[in-house]
Amino acid sequence: MTSLDPAVACIKYLLFAINFIVWTLGAILLGVAIWVRGDGGLWEYTDNLDIERYYIACYLCMAAGAVILVIGFIGCLGAAMESPCMLIVYFALTAVAIILQIAATVLVWKIAGGDRLQRVLSDELKWHIDRRNTDETSRRFLDLIQLKLDCCGAETFLDYQKVNQDIPVSCNSERTNNIQIRSCGENLRRFLEIRGGAIGGICVALILVEVGSIIFTMCLFFAMKQETKPLLHNY
Repeated sequence: MTSLDPAVACIKYLLFAINFIVWTLGAILLGVAIWVRGDGGLWEYTDNLDIERYYIACYLCMAAGAVILVIGFIGCLGAAMESPCMLIVYFALTAVAIILQIAATVLVWKIAGGDRLQRVLSDELKWHIDRRNTDETSRRFLDLIQLKLDCCGAETFLDYQKVNQDIPVSCNSERTNNIQIRSCGENLRRFLEIRGGAIGGICVALILVEVGSIIFTMCLFFAMKQETKPLLHNY
């Protein structure tokens, strides 16, 4: 093992610190992905609405989180042992993790939030309302989403009256027994924005830190290569 100059030693210790941050964020990403994936309501929503990309993003984040946990260990070990081979493996795994995180971020941010997302969701909910009296799956789905998200109708509870249907009991508040004021399009948008924002935000933060780790890794790699050249010449 060669003795690195102070500047390179500083890079090595910075790489230790960055890897600790990456490992911590990776654990958080894995935990958030499991939390979102474990929500039974999300499974029901993706099964009946065109939002399966949120579900796919959860699996991508789980894979990225698992890779990142390994990356943190390899990065620290490679820097401590001053092993160019381990640093190359670290670089390759970090690139894979970044690709997975970019894919997950694109999936959850594919449709812009706010009014546009709400219109898309409301239109799909209206389709289920039209079929509610003839399709048991649509009826069960609407009852579930109205009970879980404390909402009624796609845009308003009047959506049922517009198609000559009675307002379902699932629209009533459990506390007051009054009809819920908020629409399911609005509440579902908030539901997805919170989870999509959490996944996308952590992924973006991780990507920024990982880019920094790649830069320091390459600096350390080439520095170690330079340090070994005099030894090779001596032989």
